[in-house]
Amino acid sequence: MKRLCLMALLLVVGCKSEFDEFKQKVIEDAKSDQRIDQKEYQALAELAASSNDRAFKTFKDQDGKIDNEKLSAYLRKFLDSKKLSSVEISQGDAAPSQIGAFNVNVFLENSASMDGYVKGVTNFETAIYNLLGDIRISGICDSLNLSYINKSIPYQKKNALSPEIQDFIEKLEPATFQLRGGDRSVSDLKSILNTVLHTVNDRNAAILISDFVFSPGNKANANDYLNNQSVGIKIDFAEKLHAFDLAAVIVHLESNFDGVYYDKTDKPIQLSTKRPYYIWIIGSTAQVRAILEKKIVDNIKGGYAHKLVLQGIKDVQAPAFKIMYKPQIGHFDAKELPQGIITNATASAERVFGFDVAVDFSKGLQDASYYLDPANYMLSDKHYHLKAELIQDKNNPALKGFTHLLHISTDELSDEVLELSVIGQSPSWVAQLSSEDDANIAADNAEKQRTFGFKYLVDGVCDAFYPPQSPNTISKINIQIKK
Repeated sequence: MKRLCLMALLLVVGCKSEFDEFKQKVIEDAKSDQRIDQKEYQALAELAASSNDRAFKTFKDQDGKIDNEKLSAYLRKFLDSKKLSSVEISQGDAAPSQIGAFNVNVFLENSASMDGYVKGVTNFETAIYNLLGDIRISGICDSLNLSYINKSIPYQKKNALSPEIQDFIEKLEPATFQLRGGDRSVSDLKSILNTVLHTVNDRNAAILISDFVFSPGNKANANDYLNNQSVGIKIDFAEKLHAFDLAAVIVHLESNFDGVYYDKTDKPIQLSTKRPYYIWIIGSTAQVRAILEKKIVDNIKGGYAHKLVLQGIKDVQAPAFKIMYKPQIGHFDAKELPQGIITNATASAERVFGFDVAVDFSKGLQDASYYLDPANYMLSDKHYHLKAELIQDKNNPALKGFTHLLHISTDELSDEVLELSVIGQSPSWVAQLSSEDDANIAADNAEKQRTFGFKYLVDGVCDAFYPPQSPNTISKINIQIKK
């Protein structure tokens, strides 16, 4: 009898699966120093990739390659279930962009409306100099090519070196803009963007710098003009997206401006004030990711006001998340929280039920501020409400590895699976920055901070990346709620 028991025990031990060994390694790595570092994460990913164990299939894409979003989410939930929620996972550093050096083609619009940004020494010049210098030394740039652009490309400097970048910036004056030529009379933004889009491919990314103020002219109906430009821009970007893995970044900055502003009827208005301008980065998803990972945008001298990342949706991301036991409105049990399940949920005396969810949005390209706007979320139950905040407490072990805290509440509690989706769309700051009528800009201080027609421009691009008729879900988490 003892011999039979021993044989049974040996059989059980001998049948220990590769997935069991994987989980044991996760626990050992985590307990050794309360973190899974880059090297350990990579070893776990390689073990999962090389195994034929069906349990690993959930971490792999359709080509059998490891999906880091799914693997990271599993590790977080597994560690939480083992009461190791304070363990830090360094997955982000383990998978840098696998892309060779590429050319960066910089296009600086030199229409007459841009003269005011380059009169004397301005924040605009300082920021652009800093941007170009960081790109040049980033290690991802094969060749940095500098151009002016309006209706054509009247000037180009190929493979600019540091002295030539300095010369390019120091000579940024209205007289230089005029000297470089081209038709500076109007800003045909659809034409400019289309020209830039045609330069983008697997070897070439583009940066376009402009005030992005539309110029309908005094003979055009401004509203019709803006609508037509928006549709044309949407078509151009949609066609590029159909043929190419396109991504774009729109960065909003401010600079002192001293010069002539041209309103929607081309009326010249003398201004000396702060004005917005924009840097657009356009390239493949890999190129844009490489630029963002190098913190080139984050390190712009003087900083930026807003940033929007646009990326075609291939797969819905599943970010790591954790339902917090406290604080809570009403009451629920903690036992199944690591599995994303709230049990024994009851509302408060005021018939309100609420809880917090910590989420790690760091693996996506989108700016952290995008996840702070409730308008960028969609909840499967309309009775639920959401507020979001950045996690500032870096010393709280319960929040380690997470970027945002979501406060979720409802006044109608029921048994359900609550789907919480982040959707791709034009963010609210775009509409706030946009102007419909700039005729009174000289006397209206709020108007000085706006950009005429900006919403039409960004909405056209966003509609290409995120068609209105589609769900456009960037990332999603599911939370099961049981009463």
